[in-house]
Amino acid sequence: MRMRVAQAVRPLSGWIRLGRPSTWVGLAGLTGLMGLMGAAQAATIGVILPGSWPSQQQAEALQQGMTLALKTWPGDAVPTLVIKDSACDARKAEAAANELIQAKVDIVLGNWCEIGNGADHLKAAGIPLVSNNAERVQGKDLQLQLGRIELYAAERIATELRRETGLRISARTSCWLDFEATLNERVDAVLCPVMAVDKTRWEQVANTYTAAFRKPFTPSAARGYAAMEVALNYLRRAKAGKAAVALRDTQATSTLFGPVPASDAPAPATALQLVFAPHLPKLSPQQAQTMDKLVKSKGCGCPGGTLRDGCPKDGSPWSDMPFVVRGGGTPAACSAAIGVLEL
Repeated sequence: MRMRVAQAVRPLSGWIRLGRPSTWVGLAGLTGLMGLMGAAQAATIGVILPGSWPSQQQAEALQQGMTLALKTWPGDAVPTLVIKDSACDARKAEAAANELIQAKVDIVLGNWCEIGNGADHLKAAGIPLVSNNAERVQGKDLQLQLGRIELYAAERIATELRRETGLRISARTSCWLDFEATLNERVDAVLCPVMAVDKTRWEQVANTYTAAFRKPFTPSAARGYAAMEVALNYLRRAKAGKAAVALRDTQATSTLFGPVPASDAPAPATALQLVFAPHLPKLSPQQAQTMDKLVKSKGCGCPGGTLRDGCPKDGSPWSDMPFVVRGGGTPAACSAAIGVLEL
């Protein structure tokens, strides 16, 4: 009897029995096993970043914004990131999406500066995508799109304005990645997306970011943070239900950019800004007249207009177009490009 007691007690000091009576696991081994089980429970987030081009600095800021948002995850099983490079190339992004499908990630963050077929591959695999492009594509299931501008709308507007003014107007510059309206000698104006933010949330996150990384909070860092906010909200909901249901519920998420836009929401009147260079080439009388009407109709000095809501419709050819005018040729109050716009 004593022998049996000794045999029964001794294993409890260094061993635990699992399953069948003959199965024994050391406490040290059990600790490792439990660690593996915990790691297996952690979700995996795929990220397709423009890491190698056009700006490693912007890619780093995007990733740091995501990293900061990850720290808000409750519990120990913090989601892990699997990062792939797109170089802002749709074909490379598609290849990266296929690699993430093979890695069996739970959700993907991408489309920072390109829109391609990768989203369709992810949909076929049942993996949700948080699309971070400023433009959005209609009729896309299993996606949460943070963009507010219809796909190709900016290029259509720029084409029309080039025809009417004779100026070199580009809707495809680096501002679609960093949200900074930068002009060069090759263009007379740029058409760029405007970043609208929840001021209170922005200030809170900006202070934390600056303390963590010892540098200013930028639009790129904000984009990374907002995308991760959406992904984490989805993962919390996906624990208890199907992906499609969790994705639908996540649509109600509010980030530091405000509520996630509804799939059929029209672009706000201030979704884009047309920023002219300080010095414009000489225009013909007709072009100069068009320019004057454009500034009066879409500039920040328009009658009844506000910085947040833009100009009221006045019957001009541009009334229904979601842009405001800034920069050269405009009143002093409109001369500077919009940095971030308070919601």
